This record gives sequence, structure tokens and C-alpha cells, in this order.
Amino acid sequence: METPKLHGRVIIGILLIILGALFVMRNYDMLDFPYEYFTWEYFFILIGLLFFFLSRNKTAGVVLIAIGLFNLIPELWPLLLVLVGLYIIFGRKGNFRHSTEPAEPGQPKNSNDYVESISIFGGSSKIVNSDNFKGGNIVSIFGGSEINLTNSKLAEGENNIEITAVFGGSTLIVPSDWNVELDVLPIFGGFGDKRMKDPNKKIQEGRKLLIKGIVLFGGGEIKTIF
Repeated sequence: METPKLHGRVIIGILLIILGALFVMRNYDMLDFPYEYFTWEYFFILIGLLFFFLSRNKTAGVVLIAIGLFNLIPELWPLLLVLVGLYIIFGRKGNFRHSTEPAEPGQPKNSNDYVESISIFGGSSKIVNSDNFKGGNIVSIFGGSEINLTNSKLAEGENNIEITAVFGGSTLIVPSDWNVELDVLPIFGGFGDKRMKDPNKKIQEGRKLLIKGIVLFGGGEIKTIF
């Protein structure tokens, strides 16, 4: 069953309220709490768990948990090589499809109608050419990505792109006549709509691109190029 749209926001909001209250009580010596666990490693693990359970992009959660865990237990760092090796073998076989749409018999899963971009400690740039674009996943962790959809056509109905940005950001370039809606939760960051409206073009009806996700200590934007 899909998580309700506001469910993840509520959980993250409650978590931030609790953390803020604990820090205030620590400053006034109002509570005897093991604050030695309030380190950036535990913060990464906690945020990673939230991403893993609240987002379709499990990659972001795994990476954050691994960064925090490997710094707490340095002896586990060699496992990073194992994880990278497994990702190289199994992570790029073109097995991506939008999670809300079942695969059709005989249809290849690695389709130009979807975009999958994962940037970790680096950057990437992609140009998508599709006559029936349906969405995808974009993950940026300590890195950035640029996705150019100028030469693509939006599929009928609602199409979703899920954004996950942690200490990173993403830029999406879309045609000026696309109907785009933002539902991105920024935490210590932002995601803005910087599109320039073309008065000579009419917004497409019956076709919508919904950009949703979480931006943590990062940013992003959508824009147009004429």
C-alpha cells in the first residue's frame, strides 16, 4: 500500500520537533539524556532509515546509513567495496520501471520513457529524448545532476518524478508548455520553480508532471530554455 502524500512529512516534522526539544532541554539541564548519541553519524543513520522506509528511492537511505555506520565502526569500511561491486553488477541492468505502473508483457523495462539518475559524490548530466515520457527517480547525494527533457513529450495523465537530494541538488529542464506541479519537501534546503513562461505556447491539457520527494541540506530547480 502506498504511503499517503503527507505521511512522510508528518513523521519528519515530528522528528525535528522532538530533536529540537531535546536540544533545548539539554541547554537548560532539564533532562538527563545520553546526548553522546547526538553525533552526525547517528544523524545520518536516522535520516537514512527515514529515507529507506518513507521513500521509493531506497538507494539514498542505504548510502546515508552506510556513511554513518562506517564512520562509527571504521572496521566495516571494506564492506563499502563489496556494496559498490554489487551495485555495479546488479544496479545497472536496466531493471527500472516506475513503481506505480506494472510492466506490460513483452515491453522492455529499460525504456527511454523513464529517467533514472543516481549521483553520489559526483555529478551527472542526461538528455532524455522520449515521445511518451512517464517520469522516474533522481537521487543526488553529495553531488548534483541535470536532466534535460526539452526534446521529450509528456505522456497522457499524471507522471511522477521522485527527487531525493541530500547535501546535493538536481536541475530539471522542461518544455515551456508542460504542466508541472511541485510537491517537494525541503529541509534546510529548497527546490524552486524558475521556469520562464512563453506567452505563445499553451499549457498542455490532460498531461501533468508531478515532481515530489525530499531535499535535505540541498537544493534544486526546474527551468526552461528557449
